[in-house]
Amino acid sequence: MKRRSTLYHLDGERGFRGGQRQLLYLAAALRARGRRNVVYCRPGGELEVEATGQGFEVRSLSTFGLMRDARREGAVVHAHTGRTAGFGPWAAIGGIPFVAHRRVDFPVGFAAARWKYGLAAKTVAVSKAIAGILRTAGLRDESIAVIPDGLPLTAQEAAWTQTKAGRYAPANAADRKEYRRLLGREFSFDPGLALIGNLAALVPHKDHDTLLAAAVIVLLKRPKAVFLIAGRGPEEARLRAAIDGMGLTGKVLLLGHRADPLPLLKALDVYVHSSWGEGMGSVLIEAEACGVPIAATAAGGIPEVVESGVTGQLVRPRDPEALAGAVVELLDDRVRAQRFAVAGLKRVSRFGLTRMAGDMEEIYDAIA
Repeated sequence: MKRRSTLYHLDGERGFRGGQRQLLYLAAALRARGRRNVVYCRPGGELEVEATGQGFEVRSLSTFGLMRDARREGAVVHAHTGRTAGFGPWAAIGGIPFVAHRRVDFPVGFAAARWKYGLAAKTVAVSKAIAGILRTAGLRDESIAVIPDGLPLTAQEAAWTQTKAGRYAPANAADRKEYRRLLGREFSFDPGLALIGNLAALVPHKDHDTLLAAAVIVLLKRPKAVFLIAGRGPEEARLRAAIDGMGLTGKVLLLGHRADPLPLLKALDVYVHSSWGEGMGSVLIEAEACGVPIAATAAGGIPEVVESGVTGQLVRPRDPEALAGAVVELLDDRVRAQRFAVAGLKRVSRFGLTRMAGDMEEIYDAIA
């Protein structure tokens, strides 16, 4: 079968979050393997800016132009979001090889299962949990592939993605101390406090309400701590009001969007993740790669990244007391916390970009 060298990556979202970052990581790894990658996205959006800056060809997302171009250039079309999976019927009609990606663990409705994912030559799920949801919606096993997200973990992968080598690695003691000092100066807190952090979009399924409730419990038991929440989203104003109303001002800080969140992550004593719904949680891979102990919920695909009692501590979703207990345990038992961090570092290599790109190439070549 002829190898199709041109790949179209589709994403129509306005912002730039984990899914968009994963798209560019994949495209960079595929470029290094000799594939041509074209990013179709929203004009003027953040993905367009990032993709252009990394030297990718970028085009405006439109049904007619996409189908015309794909037929002319013999491309494989890869939809990275649920919305862009809506191009599936048009691709099927035009005989264009089409792959859909599913990163969220929300239920899949009948129409989506039939007309989006059902018409894809292959649907890629980032976790076994999502694959199970797709099967429940009616997709056949042979139409689903499980390919976890990845990170540039080696020097070669860092070069592909124009990332500094060692970016996804633990900070040395001096750098960690400096990260904490700079954060403390920026947000007016004592860098000697225990730092508990969360990096997630401020959207309902990330369940920051459970995180705030857990913070109340943790701070009652361990008052020499501060919670740092980085991210943006529609929940921000409501969460700020909740922080004030719960008496957490100065103890739970909303940091907003961080252009580079890695210094924050590397400064933490504990990373905490409170989602009630999570396809996989690529930030958890980042935390493992940076040697940060993790307390998280066992939602969706999280247990496929964090093994409870081995690389982190998992609890039931929507259970603030359990989440608080996991955080306090990691703060108090630093030997156990370090053991989790070391185990996470040893296992994180399975999330490298070489593996991810190789798995995707097998799919492209099989359907083309």
